[in-house]
Amino acid sequence: MKKSILCISFLLICLFVLYRITAQNVQVMGADVVSRQEIERLQAERNPLGKDHVKLKINGIDAAYEEEEARYYIPENIESSRWTGSVGASADEASASVVWAEDDAFKNMGQAVREEHVFCCLIYNDTGYEQADVLFTGLPVMQIDGEMGAAGTRVRVFDPVKSLRGDYQAEDCNAYYNIRGNASKRFEKIGYRLEFFHEDGSPGKDLSLLGMRSDNDWQLKAMYSDRSKLRDKLSIDLWNQIAAQTESRADDGCHMEYLELIVNGEYRGLYGLVEPTDYKSLNLDKTKDLIYKTRIDILPNDKLFEQSEAEQSFSCGGISIRQSDKAFYPGIWEPFRTFWDHGYEMGSKEDLEVLYSCIDRQNFIAYNLYYNAISGVDNRFKNIIYSTVVHANGTYTIRRIPWDQNYSWGDDYEEGEYKDDKNIRYNPGLYERWLEEEVFQNMQKYDAKLAADMKSIWNRWRKSFLKEEDWKTYARELMDALVDSGAFARDTRRWPDSGNIPDSKEIEAFIDARFVWLDAYLERM
Repeated sequence: MKKSILCISFLLICLFVLYRITAQNVQVMGADVVSRQEIERLQAERNPLGKDHVKLKINGIDAAYEEEEARYYIPENIESSRWTGSVGASADEASASVVWAEDDAFKNMGQAVREEHVFCCLIYNDTGYEQADVLFTGLPVMQIDGEMGAAGTRVRVFDPVKSLRGDYQAEDCNAYYNIRGNASKRFEKIGYRLEFFHEDGSPGKDLSLLGMRSDNDWQLKAMYSDRSKLRDKLSIDLWNQIAAQTESRADDGCHMEYLELIVNGEYRGLYGLVEPTDYKSLNLDKTKDLIYKTRIDILPNDKLFEQSEAEQSFSCGGISIRQSDKAFYPGIWEPFRTFWDHGYEMGSKEDLEVLYSCIDRQNFIAYNLYYNAISGVDNRFKNIIYSTVVHANGTYTIRRIPWDQNYSWGDDYEEGEYKDDKNIRYNPGLYERWLEEEVFQNMQKYDAKLAADMKSIWNRWRKSFLKEEDWKTYARELMDALVDSGAFARDTRRWPDSGNIPDSKEIEAFIDARFVWLDAYLERM
């Protein structure tokens, strides 16, 4: 009996010692979690350093810091519930130690992120210390430091969520940034264009960010006018599903992933990081192929085409040519002018034949069905990339690729004298409205098989990837990720006039009504 009691006592002592050892060696991101008493002891033996003298680091790179709330932003992947990445510190540019103050919130990462819980760490060296507040977010984070439009900007990106590396990706790169898009200039929350440079200042530093392709040219969409922050993402992902079904497999558009952005210490909110739709993404040869882009509602005509040729201009009305280091040459406008003259100015079966000799008919059908599926009211004439492959024999094939799809999934132009700067509203009337543009109307006049082919393609989509429940579920999943990350609430507080709505009910209602109505409409057609 005594032996049993001794054995049990010894076992309990061992378990207690093991518990104490384990408790003293709990780590988060490689840094010890210590008691408040230990924090106070470390402070008592040192002098305050001041926030400007210390840096918290992730994988050796200065963590993103927001100045107004005086806190660091560190992303973690809340789907894994495992703390990843390595945290470190510096004091007066020399290596320093960092420990976390014990906090029960460390036990539940997802809850801490959702509730925007602020943690405390202590950065210290032999003589000094400084406390730092840390907010964990469920989205990747980007910080831009530098003057807009000037050289010498630094961009840091932290991504444990989408990285193709399979680990915690942290990047620090030389960069240049500027405002992206004319519409963006109307709003306080603006979009940006980024270009990455090598450390010696030479262009062309390619980085793979947020699981997307490796590139040196990126865009940041502010999504200010979209209350849900879902419309561009849903539209981009749907188009790429459609592009994967085409015979040519040459219709891919851009890709987009979410992040939180801090610019020169100021929290700017929730953004979409977007690959540009360019020669690389479209698999074009930029020495001979062409990209035409419709930007604004100024229609070209014979006079404007001739003027552009005479002035060697890369713009004609609302159309521009993406130069990509191209030199102007006579005939550079010929492919688009041929398309325009026989598509928009079509008056006979012969015009249709010329049009079909220079466009990808299947692509044009897919594009027409696509912007009708999303009710893309702003993607009929404007916001179209014309990907143009120039063949060795001088012929060419033109395809339509969408971009900037924020007027979609039920959002329409605002009307009336009281409309706000965003000029956008949710319009249930779009549920039952067929959208058309002039080229496709002309094609329908002279192509007897077009309606049947449209119906066939649509029905094929509906049986595979275009099902209501799938897209409603995807919209909810995206919204849940934005809300659970804490980013949606922070963006809403930062931009109260954006009118953010943290649910996908509008879009789900649109999907339920729109897809079924299009089924019936195309059946009648």
